[in-house]
Amino acid sequence: MFHKLAPRPYKKWVQDQLVFSGSKKSVNSFIDTAVILGIIVGVVGAFVIGGQYMIIIGVGSGVAMFVLLSGFLMLAVDRRSKFVEGILPDALQLMAANSRAGYIPSRALLLSARPEFGPLSEAIKKVGKEIITGESLEKSLMKVTEYIRSDILDRTMKLIVEGTRSGGQFATLLEENAEDLRRIDVIKKEVQSNIMVYIIFVGFAGILGAPALYALSTFLIGTITHLGAGVSVPDLASTGSFLRFGTVAVSEDFLFIFSIISIIITTTFGSFIIGLISSGNAKSGIKYLPLFVIGALGVFFLARVGITLLFGVVIPGGSPF
Repeated sequence: MFHKLAPRPYKKWVQDQLVFSGSKKSVNSFIDTAVILGIIVGVVGAFVIGGQYMIIIGVGSGVAMFVLLSGFLMLAVDRRSKFVEGILPDALQLMAANSRAGYIPSRALLLSARPEFGPLSEAIKKVGKEIITGESLEKSLMKVTEYIRSDILDRTMKLIVEGTRSGGQFATLLEENAEDLRRIDVIKKEVQSNIMVYIIFVGFAGILGAPALYALSTFLIGTITHLGAGVSVPDLASTGSFLRFGTVAVSEDFLFIFSIISIIITTTFGSFIIGLISSGNAKSGIKYLPLFVIGALGVFFLARVGITLLFGVVIPGGSPF
C-alpha cells in the first residue's frame, strides 16, 4: 500500500539493509509497517499534547517514529557485523587448522562453517555452493562480504586474497590475520575503558543537566508572567524606579514545547556522540536513543513537579503551572 509511494533509492537502501541484517522481511512489508506505526504514533502524540501545536507535534512524532524504525534496521546490521567481527578470529583459526590438517583451501573453508558462527557460517555455506560449482576461492572469499557488511571482514578477506596471490601459505595467512584481529580487539577495549569518563559526562549533561535547566526555565518564565499579570504598580509610584513589571513575550505553552523539542534534539545528538566515542560509529548510538529520550523527559517532568513543590508556595496566588 504505502510502499508504492516510496522512492526507488529508499527501497534499494531498505533491501540492502534487510540483506545485511539477515532479516527475512520483505521490503514492501517493512515500509508499510514503518509508515503505519508512524501514523499511529503521530495521531497519539497529537492528541496527548493537544493545544495549538497539535499538528506540528503529530507530524513530528510520526516522522520521528518512521526514522527511528529505519535507525533500528541500521542498528540490526551493525549488531550483526559486530558479532561476526567478534568470532572472526576463531573462524580464521579453524580454517587454518583445517588447512594444516591436509584439506584443500575450499574444503577447509566449508568445514569451518560451524553453527556457533551464526551469520558468518550462513555466508560461508552460501559461498561454498558457488565453490562446488567451479567458482575460484579468491572470488568466493570476497563474496562473503556481500552478505555481511563489515569493514574488518572486508579488509581481512582482501588481505588473505592478496597474500594468496603473492604466494603466501593459506594457513599462515589465516593465522596471522586472526592474531592481528585479537590484538586490535584488545586495543579497542583499552581505549573504551579510557574514554568512559567522556561517556558519563555526555550522558549526565543530556539526561540530567539539560532537562533540569529547561524545567527551571519554564518555571521562571511562568513565575514572571504570573507576577507581571497579577501585580499592578501605579504609574506615579513606578516613576523613576528601576523596578518594572510587565508581561513576557514568550508564552508558557511555546516554551514548554520548545523545551520538549530541545531535549529530544539534545539526547539524539548525545546518543550519537556516545556511540561515536564508544565504538567509532555514530550509528551504534541509536540503541541508546529511546532510553535517553525517555529518561530525559522523565527528569524534565519530575524536575518541574519538584521545583513547583519547593518554590510554588512563595509565589502569590500559587504555582504558575
